[in-house]
Amino acid sequence: MKFLVELHLTPGSQAKALDIFELRGPNRNPGVTIQQAWVDTRAHIVFVLAHSDDELLVENAASTWSEFGECRIHPVIDIEQF
Repeated sequence: MKFLVELHLTPGSQAKALDIFELRGPNRNPGVTIQQAWVDTRAHIVFVLAHSDDELLVENAASTWSEFGECRIHPVIDIEQF
């Protein structure tokens, strides 16, 4: 299943969060594969497209970023499946 994760960064945490993302790497959580990641042009929101068979694993992975802001997780499907 695919999930769109939004990380709304708290002011002043953008640079540190992106540095740590580069240091940790994208696929460090077993059972969760990061397929793509984007940062909005104002560097306030990070969007991550993740794949997992278990939403709880995605929630746990997202919670490791809670020091940098608030995460929202959206299960998504391809438009052709709608």
